[in-house]
Order: sequence, then C-alpha cells, then structure tokens
Amino acid sequence: MNIGFFTDTFFPQVNGVTFTLEAWRKRLRERGHTVSIFYPSGKYVPKDGEYPFSSVGLWFYPEYRVTLPLRVPKHTEKLDIIHQHGLYGMAFAGLRASWAYKTPRVLTFHTPGDEYLGYLPLNGLLGGRYKSAYLMWERWLLNAYGHVTTGSPVIKERLTANGVKDVEVLSNGLDIDLFHRVDPAGFRERHDIKTDRVIGFCGRLGYEKHLGDLINAADGFDGTVVIAGSGPAEEHYRKLAAGKKNVMMLGFLPRESLKEFYSALDVFVFPSFCETQGLVALESMACGTPVVAVPVLALKATVEDGVTGYHYTPGNTKDLLGKVEECYKNRKKLTHGCLDEAKLNSVDAVVDRLEIIYESML
Repeated sequence: MNIGFFTDTFFPQVNGVTFTLEAWRKRLRERGHTVSIFYPSGKYVPKDGEYPFSSVGLWFYPEYRVTLPLRVPKHTEKLDIIHQHGLYGMAFAGLRASWAYKTPRVLTFHTPGDEYLGYLPLNGLLGGRYKSAYLMWERWLLNAYGHVTTGSPVIKERLTANGVKDVEVLSNGLDIDLFHRVDPAGFRERHDIKTDRVIGFCGRLGYEKHLGDLINAADGFDGTVVIAGSGPAEEHYRKLAAGKKNVMMLGFLPRESLKEFYSALDVFVFPSFCETQGLVALESMACGTPVVAVPVLALKATVEDGVTGYHYTPGNTKDLLGKVEECYKNRKKLTHGCLDEAKLNSVDAVVDRLEIIYESML
C-alpha cells in the first residue's frame, strides 16, 4: 500500500506524535508498504518521501507551526490511504487530497486541543467561546474523516460524548526493542546523581504538564528529583525549581538515552492534564519503573492502581509523596505489572491492527 501520513507536528519538534509517526513508518516500511509524510515546514531538512507545506509560526506558541493549504496537495494522487494526525491545517490538506482523488481516509486523535486553549490570546476573556468553537470543529472534522482511532478508552468516551460517531481504541504503540531496563549507574554518574532515591519526569515542558506538583513535592522528598525535556514552559519550571537543592533540570535528552533515564528512576511522576495515552508512562513501564500520575483523561486508564503505579489527587503534594512511598513499598510487584503492560502495547501489535484497518478501507 501507498500510505500518506498528514501531520500538524513533525521534526524537529520532539513529542509523542512525532515519535509515533516515526515508529509506525519504520514498521510499515519493513512490511513492504510505502509511507510518505506531509507536514508544516520548519527547521528540518526533508528526507525522501517527506513533503513540507509552507507554514508560519504562532507568536504566542513558537514551537507550533500552522499551514492552510488552498489547493489539492502535490504528491497525493497515487496514495491508497490518507492517515491524518492532528486537527488543524494539515487536516484540511488530507481532506482536500481525499476528496480530489476519492482516497480512503482515517484519523488518529492524539491531542485534546481544548486543553491547550490557555495559550491563545485573550483566553481569560474568551475561553468559553474558544472551547465551544473548538468542540464544534473537532466534532465536524472527526466525523468528516469517518473512522477515528485514539489511544485510550477514556478519550474514546470523551469523543463519543462530543458526537463523534466511529471511534476505535488503538494504542500508539511502544518500541520495546528500544525501551527496556538497563544499568543506570553510568547515567547517574554522568549527571552527578548521588542519592539512592530518585524520582522524576521527562517529556515536553508545557504548562499543561503541571510539573509544579512534582517540583513543589521536592521539599518533602528524601532524595533527588530529576526533570528532563524542553518546551515553552521550561523557564517557568526552572524558576520554580530555583533554590531547591534536590531538583535537577537536565534539559533535552536524546531519545536513545531515555531508557537510561527511566532506569535511573525509582518512580516516574506524571502530573499532565492533556494525555490521550501517555506514551512516556508506557516507556517508563517498559523499563520496569512504576508511574504516579493524576487521574485525568487517558492517565485514568494508562496507569492502574496497584498494578503499574498509583494515582494521586492533582495539586496535593502530600498525596503525591504518599503514592511515591507506596511505589517504594511495592516496587517488586509494580515492576512485574509494568513490564506486562508494556508488552501489551508493542508497536508491532499496533501496526498489525493498522494494516487490517487500511485493508478494510480499500
């Protein structure tokens, strides 16, 4: 099959969507399919089969670039399947190509856009109107694409409640060849982590990640808190952590070193309010590290209390620290649960299902 991925976010942006696209493309190509990627232009040199669209950055959210294709996109006439990732400019490009060439289409819902409305200008004044308009757009677009996949049953319920008709739960997939437990001694030495007890987070540093919970909890934690990643709220979190001797901000880490990061942690703390699956939680589990997370959106299901970690009350650092201690007490049991959960979400199993979806559409 000749498959076209249309996406609103791509390299050099580093997030769960870009890594999912890369993993799916790799596996599909290994199975003999052709995969092209259509994305907004940026500071990235396209490789063979990658087609950038002219785009502009948003002044209030510099990482994100938008495009509004006014014509049927080039290089789309021979596609067998259009697979959309994202709900904005590139979703229009995918629809235009699908309508023009009668190409079957499917959409994977990665990001609840209403959780990012706080970045918009005048959000305090127009927040209710923004959300109403967004939900109307989301409902129309997803129904226009027809079949929709998303990574969590909780997100499926949310979409169905908003009037989306055809939603299937499909994990984004986890590369268990890349993510597995390794000896963390070298990582701890390189980053001068000297305490025996270590908890932390890695990922995109946005305000919606609510990392203030983790940073504020550091005062009551007898050990080191490590935070890795970059993003629009990085300076905000660095200022929040300033003066806390047991908080380390590591900045961006290459993907290849993340298994060392997860293996160096005793507990992964995930305060995010905007996950449709929570890929970094699964990566942590694949390395045998349990997760303490908020019971918000997909994290209600991705983390199972007493099996792969625990949920804590958002904003309650005392509860967060209590759940961290529960992880220490039950570490052996939780490690087994984490490894079992990771196997259920292998990217190979996901691509098996993708091929079935594509073939049924053809």
